[in-house]
Amino acid sequence: MDDPIRIFDFKRIFLGEDPPLFLLEIVFRTLIMYIYTILLLRVLGKRGMAQLSTLEVAIIICFGSAVGDPMIGSQVPILYGIVAITTVALLQRLMERVINVSPPLERVMEGEPNLVVEDGIVIIDALEKENLSHEDLYRALRTKDVQQLGEIDKAFFETSGQITVWFYPPRKVKKGLSILPENQLPPDSLFESGAIAPEDDFYSCRQCGHTRELKQGEKIDCCPQCGCERWLKNS
Repeated sequence: MDDPIRIFDFKRIFLGEDPPLFLLEIVFRTLIMYIYTILLLRVLGKRGMAQLSTLEVAIIICFGSAVGDPMIGSQVPILYGIVAITTVALLQRLMERVINVSPPLERVMEGEPNLVVEDGIVIIDALEKENLSHEDLYRALRTKDVQQLGEIDKAFFETSGQITVWFYPPRKVKKGLSILPENQLPPDSLFESGAIAPEDDFYSCRQCGHTRELKQGEKIDCCPQCGCERWLKNS
């Protein structure tokens, strides 16, 4: 049977009961967990990181664990937590210095911005690569006051998880796909391929945003850009 814990046993609280060399094991354990955390964040992608970099998210996670365990774990001495936090901080400074002088490593650690809209057209492969849905993209674009894709020259999904938009000047804005939420679209503005255009207007592919002008009575075909069969009348 384990001996009962002695309350306010300061040797146990601050130093623990393991041999001093166990501190080196803590440094090793922290190094492994720090590297694993960064790799895991890279695999999971950038959507959940808001405006934080991968390294910043990693240090928050590692700090939270290193600080929390000595606070509530009676068998985890404060010294162990201090060693772990110090190791994480030193690793963070080291990694920042290394990636600042090594662009290839920075791309591996932080990723790269991805072009998700070009010339008013959604790049479907880029969305799939980033595990980003159309509605995720449109939601972010609406926060930039975008009403339709024809306003956009280029849009990038940044390593921070944010969307950066380069707009066309007003005189170069063209017709494009409306990014209103689905439930805000007039029901009579949605068409399937094979339907007949009810009037002269511009029609946009619901998947990639490819836009074409159709005359009244003209047949609506599949999108030549992505093969989608759903179209939205612009007006």
